[in-house]
Amino acid sequence: MLPTLATFTTLFVLSHGQSWVPSGDLPVDFTVTFSAPAMVYNVCNQDFTQSARTISVDTRGVAVTPGETANDPTAMTITGAAAGDMHTILMVDPDVPSAAVGTKEKPLVHMIITNIANADPTTGTALVPYRGPMPSPCSGDHVYHYLLLKQAAALNLTFGDLPDYTPDCTNHDLAGRCLFEVANFTSSNQLTPVGYVTMVAATDGYVRYEYVNTRGTSEAEACRGLDGYDPCPTSPPTGHSQKFMMSTSTVMASVLCLLFMNFDLC
Repeated sequence: MLPTLATFTTLFVLSHGQSWVPSGDLPVDFTVTFSAPAMVYNVCNQDFTQSARTISVDTRGVAVTPGETANDPTAMTITGAAAGDMHTILMVDPDVPSAAVGTKEKPLVHMIITNIANADPTTGTALVPYRGPMPSPCSGDHVYHYLLLKQAAALNLTFGDLPDYTPDCTNHDLAGRCLFEVANFTSSNQLTPVGYVTMVAATDGYVRYEYVNTRGTSEAEACRGLDGYDPCPTSPPTGHSQKFMMSTSTVMASVLCLLFMNFDLC
């Protein structure tokens, strides 16, 4: 699916000012592939239909839905790496609506795979297995960043080491994942960005279904913004600076994030 103008605008606004986001052309091609099944989610007094399709996240700003990317990627391919190079894959979400879980500079981790050999991600060690997008209702677009990082040598890291990179995370259930210091992680482990892709997702029928049926969220909250339900709260226009201010919809989503932060909310 080609990114829309709105997707590019969202990607620019939401990625602005993040020191760990690579710039310019990188030497290695990296693709994350999903095989989305056909599904129907009955929630909010309607059926949300998801068509089967194959999705290739091979550039920046690929538009997806959480339902399409809920399952593990069917493939991750690395092309153009030098023989003998080892790599780490890091996936993060900096658009978490709760500052206790993630920020632009210290995002929430969705996946870490280290010690990938021979450009084959299946050879790596999954310190954090893949966790799909789950943007909370009324939290807007989330940009999910995949960084392919070249290692200087094999890494002797375990999941137990990850809290060293999340010193500000106070939630035990998200230790090693929330408020992740990407810059600290890359510099401490001599990691260099060589590939980078992103996908953009917002709340869909799958998310609303999961919130109502597995997370105990009321239908009234999970279905906000849809016809027949309360709209998502919005702030009154405040001029050009509005893009960089927290809206009341973000505040509402933040409350959901805090109430259920032991789950994956983004």
